[in-house]
Amino acid sequence: MKELLLDGKWEFKALDIYGMLPARARAASKWMPAEVPGTIHTDLMKLRVIDDPFYRMNENDVQWIDAVKWVYRKRFIVTENLLTEDRVELEAGGLDTYAQIYCNGMKVGMTANMFVEHRFEIKEFLKAGMNELAIIFDSPTRLSKDLQAAHTPLRVANDPHRVFVRKAQYSFGWDWGPRLTTSGIWRSIKLQAYSHGRLSHPFAKTVSVSADEAVVELTVDIERTSDVPLSVHAFIGGGMVAHEYMGTINEGRAMFDVRIPEPRLWWPNEYGAQPMYAAVIELRRGAEEIGVIETSFAVRMVKLLQEKDEEGSSFIIEVNGRKIFCKGADWIPSDSFIPRIPETTYERLLTLAREAHMNMLRVWGGGIYEQDVFYDLCDRLGLMVWQDFMFACGEYPDDAWFHVQVQDEAEKVIRRLRNHPSIVVWCGNNESEWLFCTEHPGASPDDMHGAGIFSSLLPSVCEKLDGTRIYWRSSPFGDGFPNSESNGTHHQWTVWSSWKDYPEYAMDHARFVSEFGFQAPASRSTFDTVTLPKDRFMQSEVMEHHNKQIEGTERLVRFMAAHYRMTDAFDDFIYHGQLVQAEALKFAVEHWRRRKYLTAGTLFWQLNDCWPVSSWSVIDSSLVPKAAYYYAKRFYAPVLISLKPAADTIEVWLTSDWDHPEKGTMVIELLSVNGGVRWKRSKQIVCPPDASFAAARVVKSAVTKYDRSEHYLRVRFETSVGTITENRYFFKEPKHLQLPKPRLSWKLQELKRGQFQLMVSASRLAKNVRIEIEDEHPKLSNNYFDVDGGHTVRVTIDVDRPKGWVKKHLVLRYMQ
Repeated sequence: MKELLLDGKWEFKALDIYGMLPARARAASKWMPAEVPGTIHTDLMKLRVIDDPFYRMNENDVQWIDAVKWVYRKRFIVTENLLTEDRVELEAGGLDTYAQIYCNGMKVGMTANMFVEHRFEIKEFLKAGMNELAIIFDSPTRLSKDLQAAHTPLRVANDPHRVFVRKAQYSFGWDWGPRLTTSGIWRSIKLQAYSHGRLSHPFAKTVSVSADEAVVELTVDIERTSDVPLSVHAFIGGGMVAHEYMGTINEGRAMFDVRIPEPRLWWPNEYGAQPMYAAVIELRRGAEEIGVIETSFAVRMVKLLQEKDEEGSSFIIEVNGRKIFCKGADWIPSDSFIPRIPETTYERLLTLAREAHMNMLRVWGGGIYEQDVFYDLCDRLGLMVWQDFMFACGEYPDDAWFHVQVQDEAEKVIRRLRNHPSIVVWCGNNESEWLFCTEHPGASPDDMHGAGIFSSLLPSVCEKLDGTRIYWRSSPFGDGFPNSESNGTHHQWTVWSSWKDYPEYAMDHARFVSEFGFQAPASRSTFDTVTLPKDRFMQSEVMEHHNKQIEGTERLVRFMAAHYRMTDAFDDFIYHGQLVQAEALKFAVEHWRRRKYLTAGTLFWQLNDCWPVSSWSVIDSSLVPKAAYYYAKRFYAPVLISLKPAADTIEVWLTSDWDHPEKGTMVIELLSVNGGVRWKRSKQIVCPPDASFAAARVVKSAVTKYDRSEHYLRVRFETSVGTITENRYFFKEPKHLQLPKPRLSWKLQELKRGQFQLMVSASRLAKNVRIEIEDEHPKLSNNYFDVDGGHTVRVTIDVDRPKGWVKKHLVLRYMQ
């Protein structure tokens, strides 16, 4: 196969057919340089035709872009040698969205789906020498509104026309993201030329697994262009395996019966290793190799356990025969302009997730089917993926033309992603049935427009083309009301969105919580990049613009006032706002982990952000972790101590994800904020494997004679290797604690170039110590931690700066 990559330098201009081009952007009607992959917005920004839409309220000034037609063109040379092949195809990895493709002035084809690859036979339009490819993008907003007007009205959250177009739904605006409706060539584009046949869609399907052998059915599709005899050969490698197989060709497909002795199984993070195998498949004409395709795969089995119990039915994901308590977060696109997301951003975010002991991410249904690098990293890091199909928060058309689009999309998506062992769930949509049944009490989810897509079309395609993992209709979904706590999956939005405070989480007894969350501001350094000094107060118009939830700022104020002392200082807004979010997620996860496996998963909303904003993310758009991220490293740890107030006692729970028992000592202390231990108790215990239980109790009368605003409990589980887990219980809200000056001190030790150890000590309690390094975003092993009086906390800092510079720019803050 011969390829000609068409990425790189293109030209583009506006076609002002609809008369929507503003006077200030008239320069866009002339040919200008463009970069592919890219978007209209990023090309216009590079040319300074528009200002950064993220800055202040510039978003409002670019709403004309999606109402204009745009044309991209590229001139390129085709050799005579390329044209000697039987077939030449244009492969466009991603065209956003309504596109008409022309080659040398002749129409090649058209597209109406952003999410999938498009292929066109193009040889008849090409010539030896100079050629021109032009792609015209029509207005996604105009065309989707035309479709909306021509069809039955649908109930949809946000812009109702968005459900008529197969395009990233968040680009029309969401309650955490701006309205920046893009167009453009957003994935790679190239010519492919070949003769006799082309290999595509390899699939390594694990059929059975034992300790001695795994049976894998390897298939690959073959598109023939001639009747010459062909053969297909596969090479399997990985671990101790290195085998060659001859395939059997039948009706455009080759099949191999692969047997892997003593298979190495793929496991989620902290449950085992993530070994991968590789399959290299060659298409041969005699001894000549005429095509080759590769795929990685893994050996693992996934099952959903739904068994009746005292609360309803379980929802437990089992991998390789072992129950997994799913710990993680929901994932959204990491930028409004996807082509400019570097691979380093994916690596940074996913590594942070793994280091926070997460084992699952849910790819939310209003974004995109992620880039290949995302799934490759999840495979390598052991991050299971709950993969939504791209439908969110609304009814969808029931028309045949739409079903044809969805079928094509699902087939292409499944074929692209099915070899990734990290994907363990296909899910039909986000919240559509729940919202429909909430608005129509007593109605069935099957009464919803588009219900057949999720109840029939998608599961049938999943079974036909995959069959190795779970399909679930929606998040949330279950028997009866789609957001039931007794079975299925659950979204908890009574807390926060319905103005309920986080102690209400204790009332929720859901079986698998696939969405819940609490907002917090981004870091100060992130907001500084998109604001002016005059904007930097909580209720400025610019700051309210950078919170897309209706009454989002008001909620931030309400919950900060419930827990922290209120001031009008901008840094207090950020610091206290992040702590409220952190405490809320901690409270929720500890509650649900205590219920293991009555509750079998917690995925909080959300891991990441697409722009600088106050949102539910725990890592902001500059990749700066918020307080809640560091809390997550503690509340998602494999072994967790948590404290639960009861009528007359405070229960001390121990929860373990380990597969072995652990003997140790539970140490319970009543400490003074001024330093010193009022009393101390120890208890020898054995923590069973994969368990959660009340290991001890503190009678409340044991602390009644002490001032509760000046005392707190500290509990540790210690083994022969030291403290495995610890936690604290404060009797009063932070705003009511009588905290003294902690007499904080610190020392910095250089471990090696670019890595330091910071030792933070206090003679009195220093609560929620925050480490920042001005003008840098260092990697920190810990942050927003408590330092008990007379103790020292050690933190590793990775930053490529000299020691003297780090000392000069190091800033510590604590709660006062």
